[in-house]
Amino acid sequence: MTQSKQYDILQVVPKRQIFKVGLRCLVANLLLLLKWLFECIRCRVHKTTIMRRSIEQVHFPNMQPNFMTESKMGRHSYVKLENTKLHYVEAGCRSNPTVLLLHGFPDCWFGWRYQISELSQYFHVIALDLKGFNDSDKPLWRFDYTPRTICEDLRKFLIAISAKSVSVVGHDLGAIIGWMFAHTNPEMVDKFVSVSTPHPNLLWDNLPRSSPFNRRWLEFIQLPYLPEMEMQHNAERTLKKCYPHILKDKTFISGTNGSVINNLMEGYKYAFSQTEDWRGPLNYYRNFMFFRVKDGETLQCPCLIITGNEDRIYKLESVVKSSDYCENFVIKIVEQSGHAPHQEMSTEFNSTLLKFLIGKRMLLKSSESATASPSRGLVGRVFGGIGAVANNTVRLGNNLKDGYSFATAFNSVPNFMLKS
Repeated sequence: MTQSKQYDILQVVPKRQIFKVGLRCLVANLLLLLKWLFECIRCRVHKTTIMRRSIEQVHFPNMQPNFMTESKMGRHSYVKLENTKLHYVEAGCRSNPTVLLLHGFPDCWFGWRYQISELSQYFHVIALDLKGFNDSDKPLWRFDYTPRTICEDLRKFLIAISAKSVSVVGHDLGAIIGWMFAHTNPEMVDKFVSVSTPHPNLLWDNLPRSSPFNRRWLEFIQLPYLPEMEMQHNAERTLKKCYPHILKDKTFISGTNGSVINNLMEGYKYAFSQTEDWRGPLNYYRNFMFFRVKDGETLQCPCLIITGNEDRIYKLESVVKSSDYCENFVIKIVEQSGHAPHQEMSTEFNSTLLKFLIGKRMLLKSSESATASPSRGLVGRVFGGIGAVANNTVRLGNNLKDGYSFATAFNSVPNFMLKS
């Protein structure tokens, strides 16, 4: 497939649908302006309202927390692609197979804090700050965030770090990008893991109304400037809705001696403290919702689709039905987990992820090493309890190609979901 034709797989929705979204967007932004006008008048009339506003004002940190800048989890590096600089955290031996971690919205590389150290023992791990997020450059224009541009940036990034092919693990927005990248650049994707995110063809028209990022929100953000200002104004509220589990885990011990303690939420508040911090992320959604993958296209690489059973952002049936776009897949549903199973249930998530990525040969080798050692190390802890991890999955059959190393490894787990 030539360079120009590979992106023909991505097709734009009908113009009539785009027009309807634009019309609803104008109405939504007009209502927002009226709301702001009403708030302004009320503040001028009632002094108590001004006092309440000052009390409720959110104070964002003016410095990045130590745990987001130190090298304990990995090496902080940058790659310059034409006019865009991308930041990423790198861990593990560079001679090992590469795993690319793509975070969601609103998030950054730090969202993979529970996976980097685990994966780095077997892989060369790259946790990327997507363009427009955190320490990566933040172009202002909408056309810098089209699916084709983002996939091209990702391809060039992998070439720049000398990675011919990678296993892609994406969550939320990162998974949407992962789906499209795997479709458009299949030769560069060894395995693909979608975390809590349906295929792009199933996502945009099946959003639950209870989701904070539902259809009305997508229509509202289509115009520039006003949505960014509104998101920045409600940043703390939005972050708390997206990461309720972080509020329960208030501290993060950092540093070699464990002496530095920071609030995890402070890192997210810093990453989304300015209006400009929301412009890039919103531009993804302004573009991506109007693109679909061409009918009949399926992924040939092994795929793992993993989601929490309590996810309120996307519908569970949409995530499961995404397997229709995969030739070889495994589905894992994590019990008692919401939209971020890699953070909420990290132990179970990591066990499933490692079993999928490593395959039978590495699994047997690691198991033998763990058995020979008198003390149960990481591998023993991960794979020793894999039976418990599999209890929440359902078997549909086994029609995987024999050439894939993970197919045989899963045969010993009778209740994994496999394609029939």
